[in-house]
Amino acid sequence: MSDSEKKENAGKAEAKASEQPAKKKHRPAMIVGIVVAVVVVVGVGFSVWHSQPSFCNAICHNPMDPYVETYEATPGQPATDKWGNDVSNASAMLAPVHAQAGKTCLDCHEPTLNEQITEGEQWVSGSYNSPLSERTTQQLLVPRGIENSDEFCTNDTCHNFSHDDLIKKTAWMGPINPHLNQHGQQKCSTCHKAHRASVMYCTQCHTEAVVPDGWVSYSESQALDQPSY
Repeated sequence: MSDSEKKENAGKAEAKASEQPAKKKHRPAMIVGIVVAVVVVVGVGFSVWHSQPSFCNAICHNPMDPYVETYEATPGQPATDKWGNDVSNASAMLAPVHAQAGKTCLDCHEPTLNEQITEGEQWVSGSYNSPLSERTTQQLLVPRGIENSDEFCTNDTCHNFSHDDLIKKTAWMGPINPHLNQHGQQKCSTCHKAHRASVMYCTQCHTEAVVPDGWVSYSESQALDQPSY
């Protein structure tokens, strides 16, 4: 082998040797990149799942089952409320109606960190009611920093109309229009229920008031089987 050939081979060997450390240096960076990508994908997936009823059902299957079943009910069809009572038309419950509109649990139930910690402790210790006690409108307002209960429902992302517009929408009900203010403005949740049949509160005094399909009168709501807690 000539001197020139020896020099050429030596140069190739040096070049090849210099490439190895570079490749080794890149490997940790690639591994870190892959790990970060996997964590991001898993995090995004968990975030999406966390907003679905299947998450509530999987993590807290016993107390949440009745609530998830109402969410999965079909509007216009018979269903069962969270207490096990028959509902002639699932459209009388807000949960399945909102589900059909593409809303998820977290669109209404925005948990605070303190609430999640408390619920976690109750779940581990078993000190919870089944089904869970009904959330009040006030409890739903606090995490959002809202004081007016009407704003929880009538806002830019949900029902974008004013109370006056609402009065006009139900003008067909005549003088016993539940949205008129003759007895003071009522909270939406007084009549509209999410996981049980909505209640025509006006029938407490006006027995002739129209009760929408699937709804119950005030006296019927009081007679329903429901937890004492």
